[in-house]
Amino acid sequence: MGLDDMLKQQIHDRAPELKHKLVNEFDEVTQKDMDEAGDDPDQIVDKVQQKTGQPREQVEQRVNQVMQKG
Repeated sequence: MGLDDMLKQQIHDRAPELKHKLVNEFDEVTQKDMDEAGDDPDQIVDKVQQKTGQPREQVEQRVNQVMQKG
């Protein structure tokens, strides 16, 4: 699947807000993890995947859902 360019741009533009939401969404992910990922959408997804052990596609779907919650 992968992140499409539009979603990547949205993630990048809203990175601080999104990262805070992801820390709340995933028990395994810390603010430090998100700080290490920076504002790079792929790095954010990679870090969540790394910490949770979930398949990348599943993590991308969850990130997308969190983004849509607004």
